[in-house]
Amino acid sequence: MAPLPYGAVVNVVTLVIFCIYLVLSIYLIVRQGLGRSAPWIWLTLLSICRLTQVTIDFYATTTAPPDTVANTSLESGVAILTTMGLTPLFMATSSLLNTTTRPKGRRMQWILLMLHIPLIISFILIVAGGIDPDARDGPTFAATEATKTGVTLYVVCFVVLIWATTVISARLYLADPHEVKILTTVVLSLPFFVVDVVYMMCFAYEGWTPEDYEAWKHMRFNVISGDVTTQLCMQVVMEYVIAGLYIGLGLELPSKAARLREQVEDHIDQARALDVDQTQETVLWKLHDAVSRIVAAMIMPALQFVHWMLGRILRS
Repeated sequence: MAPLPYGAVVNVVTLVIFCIYLVLSIYLIVRQGLGRSAPWIWLTLLSICRLTQVTIDFYATTTAPPDTVANTSLESGVAILTTMGLTPLFMATSSLLNTTTRPKGRRMQWILLMLHIPLIISFILIVAGGIDPDARDGPTFAATEATKTGVTLYVVCFVVLIWATTVISARLYLADPHEVKILTTVVLSLPFFVVDVVYMMCFAYEGWTPEDYEAWKHMRFNVISGDVTTQLCMQVVMEYVIAGLYIGLGLELPSKAARLREQVEDHIDQARALDVDQTQETVLWKLHDAVSRIVAAMIMPALQFVHWMLGRILRS
């Protein structure tokens, strides 16, 4: 049996890792509850995207001749799935930032939500560019103008994401311990994000023409015919690390049941911490005032009557 090509080995490793990530992401959705599971839902979609991509790519890599690229719809599908994988990563990151409360603020919340609009637009452009016949004019997948525009939108979104992370991190003194973990994880993921975005930009704008049948063999950043090691180091491993950081964060955050238990304990602690004088003022003083009014209403007429009777007796 012939040994697997280098690219096929990378696909097998990616298949195993993202199978694990898929199981853990689904577990985190159940553990955290749907109300706070947006980051893990996006990681689930990323895992499904990557599993589909590497499965198709493994088939294409093992069936195509060693020194050629099968320029088919299968390879276009691989290119689309490879490029659009940044969308769920961006969504997961912005959703994580949105789970913070006091450091974020209402205005930043809306900015992070509005960030989804250009991300969806870039997703549509990348899919449109991938199915464009011009993408298959040459011997390998070519980044069309739609694909370039979509990747450029990724860069714009990434700049906004860095700015949002910087602003929220500057208010770290307002964060609780869980929010500190979230912000720390996002900050740690940004350097790996930079490398992944740079790789996608290099792929989109790498200079070559479809008619140049020799130049494509020397391409380094093409997601189909480029150097496998370059893609492994600049894109595949980066996504391993980012998704791994986010899933590790999710395993450290309290579950839905633990959050409810913490809320109940906080209410109990607040009740126990009430000042005694304040309690007396709010409960005992009101009770004393009510009883005093009742007693006064009952006794004062009797005292007045006794005073009147004594006066009459003395005068007589």
